[in-house]
Amino acid sequence: MTMDVDLQSGQQIRIDGQPAEIIRTYSVGDIDYLRAYIEEVGVKTVSLADVTVETADDQSDTLAEAADELHPRHEAVAAEWFDLRMEALNLTLAHEQGQLLSISNSLVRLEPYQLDCVNEVMQSLRQRYLIADDVGLGKTIEAGLILKELQARNRADSVLFVVPAHLQKKWIRDMDRFFDVDLTVADRAWVEGERRRLGEATNIWAQDDLQLVTSMAFLRQNEFQPALEEAFWDVVIVDEAHKAADRGDDASKTARMAERVVHNSESLLLLSATPHDGKGEGFRSLISYIDPFLVAEDQDLSRETVNRVMIRRGKTTIYDDDGERIFPDRDVQTVPVSMSPAEKELYDGVTEYVREVYNRSEELNEPAVGFAMALMQKRLVSSVGAIRETLRRRLRALLEQGGADGDLSQDTQAYLDGEDLEEDDRQTAEQELERLTVTEGDAALQAEIDTLQDLVSKAESLPVDTKARKVKRYIQQLFDEHPEEKLLLFTEYRDTLDYLLEQFEDQPWSDEILVIHGDVDKDDRQAIEDAFNHGEPRLLLATDAASEGIDLQHSCHIMVNYELPWNPNRLEQRIGRIHRYGQEREVKVWNFQFDDTREREIFELLEDKIENIRSKVGSTADVLGMLDDVDLDGLIMRSVRNDEPADATAEELEELLDEREQTLMEWYERSLIDPSTFDEESRERIREVMDESEDVFGSEAAIRGFVERSLDIFGGNLERAGNQLYRIEAPNELLDTTTTEAQSETRGPVTFSREFAMNNEGIEHLSPDDPLIQRLRERILEDDRGHVGLKLLPFIDEPGITFVYRVAFEDGTGETIREELIPVYVDEKHSNPKRPLGERVVDTDTVQAKPDAQTVQSLLSARDELENEAEEYISNVIRTVQDEIKESRQTRVEQERSDLEDYAAAERDRIETFIDQYEERAETGQDMEISIRNQRQRLERLENRIDERKRELARRGQVISLAPELEGWCLTLGV
Repeated sequence: MTMDVDLQSGQQIRIDGQPAEIIRTYSVGDIDYLRAYIEEVGVKTVSLADVTVETADDQSDTLAEAADELHPRHEAVAAEWFDLRMEALNLTLAHEQGQLLSISNSLVRLEPYQLDCVNEVMQSLRQRYLIADDVGLGKTIEAGLILKELQARNRADSVLFVVPAHLQKKWIRDMDRFFDVDLTVADRAWVEGERRRLGEATNIWAQDDLQLVTSMAFLRQNEFQPALEEAFWDVVIVDEAHKAADRGDDASKTARMAERVVHNSESLLLLSATPHDGKGEGFRSLISYIDPFLVAEDQDLSRETVNRVMIRRGKTTIYDDDGERIFPDRDVQTVPVSMSPAEKELYDGVTEYVREVYNRSEELNEPAVGFAMALMQKRLVSSVGAIRETLRRRLRALLEQGGADGDLSQDTQAYLDGEDLEEDDRQTAEQELERLTVTEGDAALQAEIDTLQDLVSKAESLPVDTKARKVKRYIQQLFDEHPEEKLLLFTEYRDTLDYLLEQFEDQPWSDEILVIHGDVDKDDRQAIEDAFNHGEPRLLLATDAASEGIDLQHSCHIMVNYELPWNPNRLEQRIGRIHRYGQEREVKVWNFQFDDTREREIFELLEDKIENIRSKVGSTADVLGMLDDVDLDGLIMRSVRNDEPADATAEELEELLDEREQTLMEWYERSLIDPSTFDEESRERIREVMDESEDVFGSEAAIRGFVERSLDIFGGNLERAGNQLYRIEAPNELLDTTTTEAQSETRGPVTFSREFAMNNEGIEHLSPDDPLIQRLRERILEDDRGHVGLKLLPFIDEPGITFVYRVAFEDGTGETIREELIPVYVDEKHSNPKRPLGERVVDTDTVQAKPDAQTVQSLLSARDELENEAEEYISNVIRTVQDEIKESRQTRVEQERSDLEDYAAAERDRIETFIDQYEERAETGQDMEISIRNQRQRLERLENRIDERKRELARRGQVISLAPELEGWCLTLGV
């Protein structure tokens, strides 16, 4: 083909049969070239002499020749194909319309305050937030919803969850169960497998499409740090983020790892119910993880600054439509238990043994043995059963191993280093530690064995302890007086749980007991949770394996703590199983504690202090954050070691708590961390967003209709299989063949109803982002049919054409800000563009009838003129929308720019002050050349970082209108 044919920029053509759009034509010597965008190929420049070029803008003329034959079912203008194409386009673009897609795509009951959190994060310039909601408000759910929103926007290809080790399984379970997100555990096996697969030189952390969950302890290992420095993540989510905070000049390994990871991420969610520790450094570091330019080192945090990057709500600050708090009060009471003389003798004997071995371990610098003694002291105040089994295991180990230490396993060493383990791993580690001792010869070893034999004999002579009898009486009285009540009983140790099961065997309610501990797998745990919530059993015995990840608020409001964990945060996690959203009754918590023990006096002081401060600030989480790094174990064991009276230890603890309380109250006075209120106005605001969002994809019936019609076109079938249930038959090309070796052509039962799927275990939800729906959408858009339609509609008075445009805006970084379909109806008589009528045309099914051929012919002849009117209308819409987006976006950009200027000025002053001081010292003859040079280099790096951030903000402040694309047009006539 030569340049004799008039080819214009923007013209639609076909190059060797492939759809294309001309960019430009030009000649080099006597060779004519065509530069065009070719569908599925991209931009390409070809010699016109080497290809076949066909004009593709003669469709109206072709249709005009067949005007007498056209009707809504005619292949050239089939209304069904036009409607399917518009639905497929709408499904493609829905995630760019500014609404919340997670409402449709997640199997979780969504609360308004959770969606309010998601909406705030998604409406911000960058999705980098500290989510600090109280325990029980659903930070996991909020994080999952935000991840789904980012996935829908194609901004979450590489995702990293960094969590405490004992929470990895919970995150995997919840992300799969609620959000259909499949996480891979990044552990030693994964690392070694990836290194074998990709080669030792490959950065295994820098792969595309990784969806990983790993522990803080694993990721902070030295060998991974260089690779993490080079890896970049679309989304990083850090749970229990306060554990990764930088609390001072000597940053921990975890803090240094966290800083590397969070600064190499686009979107970041830090999750923590206790984001501060009452001192401030840690909290500041979390804010700097979110945005290192938000506040300079010498600047004070302000409420306005913190509120821009933190979402924080307490249980006492969330209200329903009637203005009532949605979380009821809770009443925590201590039940004192007096030891019998024999129990007191055992307590004193074990404590003396613990003191002796603990002191010897300190003298010989054997901290692992001291740790083992602290564990023994904890078990002593748990139950006779726990201490009896602990003493037996230790005695057996000394008799078999002769006091040899041996090497500790990796998990046990991690436990000693403070890592949180899964309960079954923690139990194994503790039992490994129980065998450790320090002796100075055979005589000392034999003396220790003799002592242990005596203590075991004392423990075995106490078949049931006073506390167990008192708890049995309490349970019996509760069930006698309130047969409908259910009770959750927590204990820290598996030995105590087994002991209680033995003691309860002869009780009339023994056949109503359910049990959860670390060896119960996730499927069985879910079945037990369901049985307790919905079945006949009234008593659930649990170790701390159940303190996270199960929800019992709808069936139970009474809890017994058989002993108190030495970590107050763990106690709050226990209570959070029943004191969470949906609980309608006052929560009753009964803590059973032995009298006349140092542990009782210390814990009583601690609980009183926590409650006193909580009553002032309204947030238990804030108080627990204040206690996060208080070494209660060390306080108690020092008291044991020195044989100090309990009141002396309590006095020391009280002084420490008073100091922390003062700092906490100062923070509250500055309103830095007090929870925001979610009231009726807040509910109304988010409800509007929810209503808009639920309309984005269309109703469940509309999605079902799309699937049914699409399957029918491609040779498949959707058939009803029961109430809300359907079975799908589809060609293999439409099914997901990656999940199994032999993919069946039948899939089901499935449901289109979120509510039905949530209420019926094992029923698959066919959400709008299901792979089958995505493939149906892709196949429809790949087809040549559907670009032109013909509809006969009763509400059309004047015949016209409906033009459907894709309108999109992006910022300077290339991120899509908004993208939507705009249908514009233009009548032939008045050439008057109308968007609302265009939307009705697209949303309404045609009447199946034969149109007037002359009217069709006339519309086809007027198409160019009507399209010009539609384009003029669209250009006005684009200008209006662009101005609205710019105004909203500029407000946020200017705020960040102002923050950046403040940060830069403060940091410049600080560095220049150092330079001035060093120069003054240099004038006195001191050699300050290196120090001055280092500070000048530091100042230069600061200016470079500030300039780069300014350029980024400028790019984010741009609102670029992409050329509107005509996605289809429909001849529109009245009936």
